[in-house]
Amino acid sequence: MQNGPDDRVQANKARFFFVVAYVFLLAMALCWSVDDSLVYIFLGAAVYCIFLGFYLFPQKKEFQEPGGTTGSYYQHSIFINSLRNIFGKREAADTRTRRTSSQHVTPESSRRIVFLVSVAIFATFFIFLIGSILSGSGADDNSLDYFSTAEQNYWDGNYDSAYLYYRRAWKENETYAEAMVGYGNVLAIRKQADSAIIMYDKALEINPDYKEAGYAKAAAYYNVEKYAECIAIIVPLLQQHTDYHDAMLLAGDSYYALKQFDEAIGWYEGAYENESSRSRALCHIMAYIYDTKGDYARAIDLYKEALAYDSSVVDIYKRLGELLPDEDGNYYRSQAGKLQQ
Repeated sequence: MQNGPDDRVQANKARFFFVVAYVFLLAMALCWSVDDSLVYIFLGAAVYCIFLGFYLFPQKKEFQEPGGTTGSYYQHSIFINSLRNIFGKREAADTRTRRTSSQHVTPESSRRIVFLVSVAIFATFFIFLIGSILSGSGADDNSLDYFSTAEQNYWDGNYDSAYLYYRRAWKENETYAEAMVGYGNVLAIRKQADSAIIMYDKALEINPDYKEAGYAKAAAYYNVEKYAECIAIIVPLLQQHTDYHDAMLLAGDSYYALKQFDEAIGWYEGAYENESSRSRALCHIMAYIYDTKGDYARAIDLYKEALAYDSSVVDIYKRLGELLPDEDGNYYRSQAGKLQQ
């Protein structure tokens, strides 16, 4: 018994499904790190195509015809025959009939086999897909853990570890604006201002009212001496958040760098009203501005307050020694001399 055109057609169909299965597996490999749901879809499609390939691919068998001649026929694999035994109707137990028909099943039983196996495959991968989608809500749990670890490393000064865990956090949850800002802060510390600004912009796209992201972006411009760009961001931010004292300091610093002292002192005064924002640097720079404006009384008070935060600044002692007459200035002049020695 020779194999006919139908056998060759079936074999070609089987090869086609094997090729398609390979393509699906290749797509699964390419999408492995993109989305779990795509992995399940491509894997399910590949398994189904492999099943169809084995189902359609005939296997050549030889048998002895009466009279000693050798014949051949095609039968399905053991796997498919096992399915047929389970789902299909066996033929009558005539030895020659079974041998030449290869346990032929009716079209109805073949369709039933394909239908049942197809349902089983799709049901399995549908469950995997739904599980992947539902477990997406748990991704925040991992991202929170990554973010917490990143924050700890950041404040401990372990910036390489912080970089790694911030990145994991926002890769795990692509709407995690806080992780993006933290990642941008590490990039800024690494002097990668352009990359840091990109991350701040991503965070602001997710949450336009995220003031820390706006502040960080402005600070990134300030650190690369783009003071006008910094002001363009920080002033509108302060119009929305009028009590954002850190932003007031940054606005004052930007105007001061541009030698626009009138604008700078306004923002410095706003920050100074908040006691927790006061520092030696703030008092010193405010005293200097008032000194240049001729408001010596205000300058003296601020110079003295600056020394209360740091009593080792020689220039402040020298300037107070110049501003204060007679005995009032002797103390500051003598302290300046001691520190210079």
